[in-house]
Amino acid sequence: MNLFSLAKLFPTEDAAVEYWIATRWPDGVRCVGCGHDTVYRIQTVGKTGKPSLIFECGKCQLHFSPTAGTLFHDSHLPLQKWFAAIALMCEAKKGVSANQLKRHLGVTYKTAWYMAHRIRKAMSDDDPTPLGSEGQVIEIDESFIGGSLPRQGSTEAKRRKVKVLGIAERGGRVHLKKIRDLKPATLQPVLDASVSPNASAIHTDGSLRYVNMIPKGKHVRGNHLKELKTGPVSNQTIEGAFSLFKRGVVGSYHKLGVEHMDAYLGEFCWRYNRRKEQAGMFDMALGNMGRKPLPYAKLKGGDNPF
Repeated sequence: MNLFSLAKLFPTEDAAVEYWIATRWPDGVRCVGCGHDTVYRIQTVGKTGKPSLIFECGKCQLHFSPTAGTLFHDSHLPLQKWFAAIALMCEAKKGVSANQLKRHLGVTYKTAWYMAHRIRKAMSDDDPTPLGSEGQVIEIDESFIGGSLPRQGSTEAKRRKVKVLGIAERGGRVHLKKIRDLKPATLQPVLDASVSPNASAIHTDGSLRYVNMIPKGKHVRGNHLKELKTGPVSNQTIEGAFSLFKRGVVGSYHKLGVEHMDAYLGEFCWRYNRRKEQAGMFDMALGNMGRKPLPYAKLKGGDNPF
C-alpha cells in the first residue's frame, strides 16, 4: 500500500482506529483479560488531552484500549503514523532506516527506532514451513556482512564480520540466519530445521563443509570457476538475496547493531518471500501487530554496531 492510498483510506485517526479494531477482532471485540464477548465502548480523554476510545468488559469490568497487549502497546503515537511506518517498511525493497522514518513521520530518532523494531517483529515468520517442502531445488551458501572500520586494518575488519547462513528455494522463499561459526555443530541444526527432506536437490558451492551434512543423493557441489564460463551459477538465487540485503545495509541502514542482525534478516526474508503479494503485504504486517508487546528494555542491550 503506497502513501497516497493510505491517506485516502485513513483520512482521520478514527478511521485508522476502526480499521485496526476490525483487523484485531474480525469476529467482534473480546476482553483481553477474560476473553468475554460483551464489551462496551467508552469515549474518554487520553493523557495528551485528545479524545480516545477504550473498552469495558461486561464481565470482569476491565478497561482496555484497542492496542492493549499488542506491538502497539503503550504507544501514544496516532495509528495514522504507525500505518504510514508499516506501509513504508513493506514497500521499501532494501529497508527503511530509523532516520528516514524520523524525517517522514516527524518523530524523534528514539521513537522511530523503537517503532521500526516493533514493526520488524511483525514482519517475521514465527514458525516458517521448511524450504523445499514441495520438491523445490534448494541453494545453500554463507556470507560475511559488515566489518570495515576506518584505520582499523583488515584483521580487525575480518574479526568483526557477522557470519550469515543463507538457504533459498529457486524461484521461491529464502531464509537467512546469523550464525556463530561455520562448524558442522552450528550449521547442522539450522539445516535440519530449515530444509525439508522433500527437497529435490540441494546445491552448494565447492566447499567440503556440507559433504557430510547433506544426503549424497541430493547434494550437488558447484564449481564457480567453471560456472562463470559456462553458466548458470549454481547458487545464483541465494547470492542474489545476499547482494540485495547488503545493498540495504550500505544504502539504507549504514550500520546495524550485531545483536539485532536476526531481526533485520527476518524483516528482509519476510518481505522477499512475499514479493509476489505486494498488494496484501500491508494487511499481513498489520495483522501481525497483534503479537505480544516488545518492551524497549528487551531491545536495548549493549548496542554494538559494525
